[in-house]
Amino acid sequence: MNKTMLIVLKKELKDMFRDKKTLLVGILIPLLMMPVLFGVMGKSMNKSMKSAKENIKISVKDEGNSGFGQFIMSKENINAVESENPEEDVKSGKLALAMEIPKDFDSKISQEQISKLKITYDNSSQGSMTAFGIINSYMEEYSKYIIKERLDKRGIDTGILSPIVPEIHTAVKDNEGQGILMISLMLPLFLIIYSVTGPMAAATDLGAGEKERGTLEPLLSTKAGRLSILWGKFWAITVMGIITALASLVGIIIAMRQNESLFGSTSGVSLPIQTIVLIAAVSISVTMVFGALELAISIYARSFKEAQTYLSPLMIIAFIPAYSAYMMDAKNISSASFNIPLVNAISLIKEALVGIYNPVHIVITFAWIGVYIVMSILFARYMFSREEVIFRT
Repeated sequence: MNKTMLIVLKKELKDMFRDKKTLLVGILIPLLMMPVLFGVMGKSMNKSMKSAKENIKISVKDEGNSGFGQFIMSKENINAVESENPEEDVKSGKLALAMEIPKDFDSKISQEQISKLKITYDNSSQGSMTAFGIINSYMEEYSKYIIKERLDKRGIDTGILSPIVPEIHTAVKDNEGQGILMISLMLPLFLIIYSVTGPMAAATDLGAGEKERGTLEPLLSTKAGRLSILWGKFWAITVMGIITALASLVGIIIAMRQNESLFGSTSGVSLPIQTIVLIAAVSISVTMVFGALELAISIYARSFKEAQTYLSPLMIIAFIPAYSAYMMDAKNISSASFNIPLVNAISLIKEALVGIYNPVHIVITFAWIGVYIVMSILFARYMFSREEVIFRT
């Protein structure tokens, strides 16, 4: 980095950090958005699930006063409600579930016949589906009780029904497994999104913004060459993008530490230093790619508004591979994925989060990212060298 380039970099950074909107958009919003968003969503979901499990409103039509009906009504979380039109009440959400137990239910049970009952629930409602799952577990519990009675009458050991008893051992501690899964799903996606959107505001301002304000021409009239100006702006945008990505990362970590966060139980999860370094390297590299690309597009635009119009599709295009890799299993990622733009970055982060450090995958991913960086910088340099682009108003 030569002296002229360093002067341009300092100038651009001062201009950016002098603007309070930059600090708000680039640092505070990414830092606070994740804890607030996931905290509110987590509390709302936990409250909804708790309500669905602890106070299940159902209607029970039991003409024969069956043993199963009494068994269901004895449960503390069951709130029986009278209903003239159970199906309509389930559909409208007044009831979580409706049950009809036929009059001959117990007689069929006593004769060791199959007894049927009718259950109506709303498969478009999370609360109703939760209620169905709980009622279904009660049915299984009651069925096991009936089977035990039948086998006891015949002097048969009920253990005959369970010839296989698994002894469960998890590869990861129970309090960490779910947390690692949630982190591997959410963290790579949000890091890539912020690596794309982080440099966008700075790139728009340092390219089209300077054109619109009329400050680009005086800068070009100084001793600084265009290449020095380009590199100064590029590194300033990269620094801003990195700060935004780091702020979002800190925000995600804070969100993960919240007791009722949407992330679930992640407080027991700790990332080794090599994982953090690798994730940071990937995020910075992707930020550099999009920083150069967004600067080139911003320079081409006539105005700030036009630059935003051009950059919006770029953001959408970047989201497609990012979301396509969202559900990938970190331990079963194909080698072909490491040759797809952005998918390779997400795949590498996913592997690092579960403790996989495949040298081949790391080399392939960074080789491709290196190619993307060079191509993006060359494109920005091409745009910066064209008079009709620089003075396009």
